[in-house]
Amino acid sequence: MSAGSAVGAVVRPVRGVLGRVRRKVRAARVLLKELRKLARKERQWQVPLAMRHPRFWFKGFLSRSAVLYDLQHTDHGQYVSDLQRLFRTKYMVHARLQDVINNKLTTHLLLRAMDVRSPELLGLYSRGAVHPFPAEGRVPIEEFLGRMTEGEKVFFKVLAGAEGKNIVAVEKVDATTVRANGEAMAPEQMKQLLGTHDRPFIVERGLAQHEVVGGLYPNTVNTVRVLTMLDVNNGYEPFIALAVQRIGCRRAEPSDNWSRGGLSSRIDLETGELGPATRLPDSNVKEWFDAHPDTGAQIEGVVLPYWQETRDLVMHAARVLSFMEYVGWDIVIGPEGPLVLEANINTGVNVLQSHQPLFADPRVRAYYAERGVHTELGSEPPAVVVEEPV
Repeated sequence: MSAGSAVGAVVRPVRGVLGRVRRKVRAARVLLKELRKLARKERQWQVPLAMRHPRFWFKGFLSRSAVLYDLQHTDHGQYVSDLQRLFRTKYMVHARLQDVINNKLTTHLLLRAMDVRSPELLGLYSRGAVHPFPAEGRVPIEEFLGRMTEGEKVFFKVLAGAEGKNIVAVEKVDATTVRANGEAMAPEQMKQLLGTHDRPFIVERGLAQHEVVGGLYPNTVNTVRVLTMLDVNNGYEPFIALAVQRIGCRRAEPSDNWSRGGLSSRIDLETGELGPATRLPDSNVKEWFDAHPDTGAQIEGVVLPYWQETRDLVMHAARVLSFMEYVGWDIVIGPEGPLVLEANINTGVNVLQSHQPLFADPRVRAYYAERGVHTELGSEPPAVVVEEPV
């Protein structure tokens, strides 16, 4: 054996060991970072220590989830836990594919290319100007706002973001004034407001919602959240696991977002009829509402318009984007039918499970099991996915 071969025989195993050590160190760092996120979420629920449920922490649930799912009286093994959601379900779709729909601009372009009905994309805002889509050039924000007609509405949304954050709803009031998230201001002030975010926005045309949906709460666009995944025992055909109607309220404006205090009502998948609504608990009691707590508008028993068309649209989107095998679709039901507003890898497990545990459906349980999410947390620590450099 030559000297070079002898050195190589020693170096290669050492490199392999060092590589495994580096991967384990990175995984440990990711694990620590995510556990800190869970700890922050636990602390963000502002209730006295006596209202917390530490015994469910060891089963993977935050205290607020224990109240939301009524775990003291139900089988916790039927629910996807917060720990599973953080370490398993967020990796159902490959990270490189997640990048596509985590970016609202590429989501728009993808839906358009796949012939999925979606809102009109007006442009992209960056560094003080709107770049109209698909026209050439750039338009200063003051000029863009000046071209809007009185009463016209548009939404500025950051390219990447969840939980209804960083959305600016803009309505033209008159020649010199716009209303941004309900606050009247001049176009120059609007520019300053967007500048505080220091990031690009997509610009969407404001959507009209069907009067039945708007009647649930008129001051927000009330969206349907539908979870689709693959039936692993039926040719990997997509199916709808659960669907809820999200409903805005005063504290959630300008969006209907659940994590900001919005309501949700389960949708009967066959009829489109709404059940009673609930929301994230503020205390140790889970609330249910037959009618809206702010307006008194009826919720339970309302039948959504265009429900069959909504189901058809979701299934079409899930089939043409089957490589996105686990998606939470946000749907707006307008006067002329449904549109796909967004597609989300963050599927909103808690908003869905507030009405029914996901593992209660055998098809859901089979899909999750094939992707490494089981009805009980094992004794092993959760796996952490660490992307290798490409």
